[in-house]
Amino acid sequence: MNEAIWYGGKPEAAPSEAAPESESHALLRRRCRYFLTLAAALGAGFSLCFVESGGVGLNWSVWTLLWCAAAHLALKKLGLARLRRDGFWYAGIAALGLSVFWTANLFIQAVSILGVMILQCLWALNLFADVRDWHFAAAVWGVLQLPFLALGRIREPFVHLAQLRKTGMGRGKYVLAGLAIALPLAAVVTLLLASADAVFRELTRPILTGWDIPGNLRIGLKALLTAAAVGTLFYALLCAETASPWKGTAGGVRKANGLVAVTFTGVLAAIYLVFCAIQIGVLFAGRGSLLPKGYTYARYAREGFFQLLVVSGINVLLVITSQRRFTSGRTLRILLCVISGCTYIMELSSAWRMRLYVQVYGLTFLRLLVLWFLVVLGIVLGGAAAAVFRPGFRLFRFTLTVCLCAWLVFAFARPDNLAARYDLRRFGCTDSVMSTIRYDLSLDAVEELSPYLASQKRIIGKYMDGYLDQSVPEDYRNAGLRGFNYSLWRAHQVAEVFKNGQ
Repeated sequence: MNEAIWYGGKPEAAPSEAAPESESHALLRRRCRYFLTLAAALGAGFSLCFVESGGVGLNWSVWTLLWCAAAHLALKKLGLARLRRDGFWYAGIAALGLSVFWTANLFIQAVSILGVMILQCLWALNLFADVRDWHFAAAVWGVLQLPFLALGRIREPFVHLAQLRKTGMGRGKYVLAGLAIALPLAAVVTLLLASADAVFRELTRPILTGWDIPGNLRIGLKALLTAAAVGTLFYALLCAETASPWKGTAGGVRKANGLVAVTFTGVLAAIYLVFCAIQIGVLFAGRGSLLPKGYTYARYAREGFFQLLVVSGINVLLVITSQRRFTSGRTLRILLCVISGCTYIMELSSAWRMRLYVQVYGLTFLRLLVLWFLVVLGIVLGGAAAAVFRPGFRLFRFTLTVCLCAWLVFAFARPDNLAARYDLRRFGCTDSVMSTIRYDLSLDAVEELSPYLASQKRIIGKYMDGYLDQSVPEDYRNAGLRGFNYSLWRAHQVAEVFKNGQ
């Protein structure tokens, strides 16, 4: 009898066999020299773009192109390259990177950078399964899990590098050894020859003078560590995907009884119908006589748009969840259509209220963002409504494409510029408008001051002294080539005219 059972313990489990290595991961390991070199080059490119740069702009556009090129070369070597499949992700990543260069609005830049990272994760997940055919939960779970899978493989680049050293690095190791010897010798010899000959000294003066050894050493070390970190993460991402390909599912899920959904959607639909009748009868028709005592129509019309925006968002999620998680029936479909129709009326009510508010108080970035979100929400709601009647409708693919395209339109439109243009044309260079441009909007708005520099010099100078003639030129100089930004450049042009006109 087994001794563990005799003494009341559990029998020892048989040792499990190691999972078989996938073909693509075996190819990655065998040809690690190529992939390590590619990862090192990508890391070096990241360091050149961002280490000690004066800001974000052109460097993000260049970096996204470098990443797409490295990703395609890696897939091509692995035999997984499919431009028709990957083109959507490459184009989205490159366009988001370009939007960072196009605007100086920090919020837009941050969302675009986050979008680049999300698309990079979706690209990796898409190598072995079409992500756009997944459902929302599978896609979100995949994006959240992938970075941890990559971090779990963070040792693998160093393991492959150690194996490569054992098996021999070919002639490359002799080149590296030669460079290691040549660099210090070249420095010593150049210094000696410069001290021996005046002509050679003048020739090498730009190289030998102005060196801040501690500062350069710090920058060099920072660049080296950054390149190593980025290259390691890229290689680890390839290892994670090729070793354990993520198998998302576009299949069905266990659905709850539709009567549950019919009950809560029926209650909400009744509430929404009453609310929408009020919107049609009071807000859109302008019947102020129906308002509570002490309420004016202007006050009524200019409040509540944020609450309606939140309810509209909840309704979109409700329609998506109900048709996905509950068994469908005629009654549920009708109720979801009623809720969708009421949601459109709520969105129209919210947009109507915002329009009236803007007419009185002007445009801001936040108000434009709300209007943009209403449009996107309405389009996504249309897709969700279509999915109610067409179970095979690829809602995640539709939503991803809509959100990406809509965000790119919003980012490239430079909403701060649009807000400044509207306010200046509607209200002129008032104290309120100038204060908004100076303190609430980004540099995108500055170029709209150009037509008013001569005629409204006094009030512009009141708010822009010390900003256009000092801060903007300084920011432009500090940005340099890598941090070159279109909006910053346009603002600098206006600043030059402003400064020369004083």
